[in-house]
Amino acid sequence: MIGGGSMRAFLARYFPTFMLTVLLGCFSASILLSLAGTTYWRAMAADQRDHYFLLGLVFLIPLLVLGNLLIVRGIRRAVWLVAGYFGVCLLGVVPMLGYHPHQGVYLFGVLLPLLGLLLLNSKRHREMRERLLEIRHQRQRMKPPHQRG
Repeated sequence: MIGGGSMRAFLARYFPTFMLTVLLGCFSASILLSLAGTTYWRAMAADQRDHYFLLGLVFLIPLLVLGNLLIVRGIRRAVWLVAGYFGVCLLGVVPMLGYHPHQGVYLFGVLLPLLGLLLLNSKRHREMRERLLEIRHQRQRMKPPHQRG
């Protein structure tokens, strides 16, 4: 690993936190879209509801993937993309209370994005992002001058 240290130690320390963020993002989107299908899109025809479900997936999943890839590349501001993703999931679920969804599913729909935001703000996740930024700077210093940019 650049700058010393072991890849195994890095992954042992930070990989569970990173993957938990990804999984919370996936579950947040799935609960958001499931609840939207039973609340907002309840009166639509099944094929139209499936179309909206697919559009939601096409928008949300690449947003989550892009944000996490940029975090891994050491881009400091990428965390705001992932935080915005969790914010969109949370803001999409909260108004559904007026439709009287299943309370357990609704609770998870609110809880999972909040846990994702809490995890993004955790000490371990911040340490990981700082270390990835250091690795990015070390990689850039190793490039020949004509390739830096």
